[in-house]
Amino acid sequence: MKKQSISYVLLAFALVLQLAVIPLQTAAAEPDKSPTWIAPVNYLALGDSLAFGINSDGKPGKGYADFLTEELMKQEVLQTSNKGFSFPGYTSGDVLKDLQTDVTKPVLGTGPQDSTATLHRSIQEANLITLSAGANDVLPYFKIDEKTGKPSFNMGEIQAALMQTGKNTQQILAKIYELNPKAQVYVMGYYNSFPHLPADLQPQIALLMKGLNDAIQSGMQGTPAHFVKTDELIAKDFQTYLPNPANIHLSEAGYRVVAAAFHEALTANYPWYEKDALTAEKKDDSTVVLNWKPVMDTGMIMTYKVYNGDKMVGEVISPVLTYEITDLLPNQEYKFTVEAIDQYGKKSMHNLATVYTLENEPTEPSVMFTDIQDSWAKDFIEAAAANGIMGGYQDHTFRPGKSLTRAQATSVIVRALQLKPKSSNMKFDDLAYYADSTKADIQAAYDYGLMKGVNGHFMPNKPITRAQLALLLSRAYETAKGTPYKPAAAAPFKDIQNFSKDTQWAIAGLYEMNIAAGDQGKFMPNDPTTRAHAAKMIVQSMKVMGH
Repeated sequence: MKKQSISYVLLAFALVLQLAVIPLQTAAAEPDKSPTWIAPVNYLALGDSLAFGINSDGKPGKGYADFLTEELMKQEVLQTSNKGFSFPGYTSGDVLKDLQTDVTKPVLGTGPQDSTATLHRSIQEANLITLSAGANDVLPYFKIDEKTGKPSFNMGEIQAALMQTGKNTQQILAKIYELNPKAQVYVMGYYNSFPHLPADLQPQIALLMKGLNDAIQSGMQGTPAHFVKTDELIAKDFQTYLPNPANIHLSEAGYRVVAAAFHEALTANYPWYEKDALTAEKKDDSTVVLNWKPVMDTGMIMTYKVYNGDKMVGEVISPVLTYEITDLLPNQEYKFTVEAIDQYGKKSMHNLATVYTLENEPTEPSVMFTDIQDSWAKDFIEAAAANGIMGGYQDHTFRPGKSLTRAQATSVIVRALQLKPKSSNMKFDDLAYYADSTKADIQAAYDYGLMKGVNGHFMPNKPITRAQLALLLSRAYETAKGTPYKPAAAAPFKDIQNFSKDTQWAIAGLYEMNIAAGDQGKFMPNDPTTRAHAAKMIVQSMKVMGH
């Protein structure tokens, strides 16, 4: 079979534009939905044929927006959806032009809505927006010769197109957030559309796709929008996901994979519940008090069930919204869940949940741990405990191989330096279910410039990497001493070259002060920091700081 050129694909695009637009079928409203704490989702899909839905035969079908809509409907959180502003062949410039002119188009979606809608109003009413635009900006400049099968392209034209894609993306997002500052925006990264071409061409294609995704992400900088990677997912089984070598569009299975990637990003980042929908506060050394907000339709709620892990520990009759959980052990992590049940016995599909550790002040900081006798870090661990820097667990273990989380590392350093918050304006939106003391530690760390988040997220449960801890300790040194530590030379680690200069010099400082030595010429900057390594690095750092 002869290789199809990009120009042929673009011609197919032009033909597709003439096809009749087929709207999604409106789903019948379910009379009895599950009780929920989640505000209804109004979903708007913007972009090209991947959102509109062009299948691998070049015909209208279901795109990722349709499958994401179906998933949100299945979870009973969707109120409306509209992909009417997505269109085959659209470039980022087309999306931007629609925004600038406030175009009116037919509604293609689900839920109660008008037959047509203006783009500005649609953005203002949406709380979830997806965007896929940019591939069509570059495709005209990357062509495959039908006779030779070799690519034909002009790097100057491609570079200019990529630069314009980044600028357009920036302007698109700026306009969206101007119209709706609270919108949750998820931007699609692109996949290799030509995996069937010969292997010797793949490095050039990979370079092109990286340039496109980099351009899109450059346009996202400074915004709270989330980037959704798809390249690796499609590459895992491109024969299934891109079955037609003559067409760059995905199969239904491929669109489902992309929709799943969007849904995974939503699960991690979308503000499903109101802030402080469920809180846990310590009452005494073995008791925690849970308080939660009512579900949205409280008139039908009969009871709330409370779980500690998988075990139900209590049940209260509405409108009671509080419960005490007793007989808890200190320094042990618990997951508490609240489930709502209505008068017909229907249970909430999405339950409130929070993770909480009942922290008690150590009575004997010099306690010995049963699992550190053979640990290389035994002396550092005992010093950390003796100085009240790090404690152990109720079962008298230290668990030296367990990872330290970002929240735990922050609290340890802040408390060791005895720092207090300078303000009460919390900068992070993913700390709602943490104890007030932990929030205060993180706020203090932010106020003193010790820790930063990403797009308003602190990611408290993620393990702190060795590079992140190095940077935290370097900033702590500057806070304690009033001046930054200036290492005499760069660190001799070959695996830190791609990190920022601040991080490289932080690692160099730890190496120079004999706080971190690495292993066989490597620092392993992306590895999670174990509690044993953290004990050594923090104890040694506090000595240098005079704490």
